Amino acid sequence: MSHILPAMHSVCSSRFGQAVLLAALLVVACAMPAAAVDLFARHTVTVQFSTADGKPLANAEVSVFAPGQSAHPAFTGHTNSDGKFDFTADADGFWSAEARAGGEINRISIRVADDEKKELISPYWLVGGLFILLMLAVAYRMARARMRRR
Repeated sequence: MSHILPAMHSVCSSRFGQAVLLAALLVVACAMPAAAVDLFARHTVTVQFSTADGKPLANAEVSVFAPGQSAHPAFTGHTNSDGKFDFTADADGFWSAEARAGGEINRISIRVADDEKKELISPYWLVGGLFILLMLAVAYRMARARMRRR
């Protein structure tokens, strides 16, 4: 009887480990859309703001608005000492940016266009395919572990 209990314990702990692994994979899969914005960004845009007399607008508050999204900024931050601000544009169209420092307000519109060759495969299909391959590998590993126990 003592030989059966350790085997039952290892099966239970193995199933518990599989459940924890599955839960971790689900958490990672649910968090992916938030990270996908930067992962699939197609353009890095640098804008430079200056005062009316041509001096850099250093440490100014910047708000960047995506095309058709003028109500809520897509990015916020501050310019560097040269008056520059970088952001990643994930959509084509006219982006707008606004910098405020003291009494100075600068606004700029940036046209972001995909002039390069189109992608052969969508990044979403690529990530989805890799996720399916991962699930197949996990299923194969679990099936192989069950076969070894018999």
